[in-house]
Amino acid sequence: MKPLFRVTILSSWASLLTAAGEDGKLAIYSGTYENGVFQSLTFVNPVMGWDAFFNSGFRGASTVIGNIEAGNIWFGHEAFVRAPGATTGFSTYVNPAAGSLNELDYHATTVGHVLAGSGYIPGDNGGSFSNFGLGMAPEASLVSAGVAVDFSATDLGSFSTTDDSVILPYRAFFQGTGLAPGLARPDVINSSWGGGDSSATWVKSLAIDALARQNPSVAHVASAGNGGTATVVSPAAGFNSIAVGSLGGASFLQPSSFSSSGLADFYNPAESGGTNHAGVRVAVDLAAPGEQLALAAYKGDSGSIGASSTLGFLIANPVPTNQYFLNMDGTSYAAPFVAGGIALLKDVANSVWTAESKPEAYDTRVIKSVLMAGAEKTLGWNNGQNAFNVTTQALDVKTGAGAMNLLTAADVYFSGNQDIAEGAARQMSGAGWDSATIPLGGAFDYVFETAFAQETALNVALNWFSVREFDNLTNTGSDIAFSNLNLEVWMLDGNGAFASKIGESMTTYNNTEFLRFDAVEAGRYGFRVTYDSKIFDLSNAVTQESYALAWNTVAIPEPSALFLLLGSGVLMWKRRRV
Repeated sequence: MKPLFRVTILSSWASLLTAAGEDGKLAIYSGTYENGVFQSLTFVNPVMGWDAFFNSGFRGASTVIGNIEAGNIWFGHEAFVRAPGATTGFSTYVNPAAGSLNELDYHATTVGHVLAGSGYIPGDNGGSFSNFGLGMAPEASLVSAGVAVDFSATDLGSFSTTDDSVILPYRAFFQGTGLAPGLARPDVINSSWGGGDSSATWVKSLAIDALARQNPSVAHVASAGNGGTATVVSPAAGFNSIAVGSLGGASFLQPSSFSSSGLADFYNPAESGGTNHAGVRVAVDLAAPGEQLALAAYKGDSGSIGASSTLGFLIANPVPTNQYFLNMDGTSYAAPFVAGGIALLKDVANSVWTAESKPEAYDTRVIKSVLMAGAEKTLGWNNGQNAFNVTTQALDVKTGAGAMNLLTAADVYFSGNQDIAEGAARQMSGAGWDSATIPLGGAFDYVFETAFAQETALNVALNWFSVREFDNLTNTGSDIAFSNLNLEVWMLDGNGAFASKIGESMTTYNNTEFLRFDAVEAGRYGFRVTYDSKIFDLSNAVTQESYALAWNTVAIPEPSALFLLLGSGVLMWKRRRV
């Protein structure tokens, strides 16, 4: 996955800060750089609610982020300097596949900056943090791997792979094998690359999806692609990842024109000996900033720049440690904003739960649903909901559920219900999530404990995995089954019974259902999750499906602003009542 590359370089933090006219400490910058001046300068990270985590001390220190793409991150850049006493750092996985180049690359370096740039500037009185240096999770451990066996000399960013050069690092990262000594397996893996295979049936795609299902505590995030109206490609076209589109504009709510939005294919291996249904599902799940970014520059003679026949002028020896590429665009950067955001959520989660005491809280299906339920509506957002709030599409083709909002996601994740106890009807508060297993032909009901006293905005997201299995002996994935779940929203009568259906997400070939209501009238409501059928089942043995459901409500007008309480070093969100 290559960014829309425009080469503008400034040297040193000081030059960047002088050009920006700012001396704060908060974020990666976005803004067009022209004639020595930044235009429309924006701190990117706080747009997504990042600063509340940073200022409360949650900076990813208890998490590990993996980055897998063409080449490796160059950790020699000053953006990766860690403060004295830091207990986490950086490592590189050496890809053992035949032909793997394992080369440093400019693109991986810019992506690594978004994921975990430290932003630390050594100096007197303990040093300081720079505007341009801080990535999303600046204290997370970051491990890099490359999959390229060849870089193109004529098409910057393009590269070749083999099945082994892709599958082996993904297996190592998902399963936590062969990493640096003492390094835990990643909490989240970022993939800012891709190409072709919108049905996600290539050997590589099947393996990544199967590994994601086999290891649900490791979230996989992938860039949607930079093809505009072209089809979203793998690995983002896979079913068990979180695919991310790009946003720009003054408030990062405008879908980027280059962000891929074409409908993906669905392959049914059991139908007529194998049938491909073209353009039948939305592959994008979320969106995040991806325009006009200032990011760490690698100018070494390796990777894409080293192979390029036209950009040799960029190569420097020794490689400067204090230069930055400006005006960087691409879904390649939207994805690591989301991956870094997931690291922050899991960093907070580690202070509340443990993976042993509450494994479902770390499950990708839960994380994905929480992020979707907390997503902000983007400009022109349309998931095909008709006048009766019925959709067979579920998501917007460019931005999925919308723009990632970490504060709202944290509200859903921590302050509401978490994994509701089973019952005839599961009782809900105004926000929360649930993880459950539903039998084929079954229906599970959820009801809000109290009625909405006024008009209320409502988001609800449902996610499950495509049943794909990974074979450790052959290093391959295979299709087993695909379940068809639906999501309904109902208004209850005075006796608390489901009286009238007010909306339904009923896709056929997606494993996500999503509904957004800008306003529902005062009253009491509930959800119904149904497992109606299987699209296919090659095993003939799938009789139940595990899913995650997450929801968020906001009273209109909201009676009081959401705010943070700090207690014992733990972020606490005080929930507004509905």
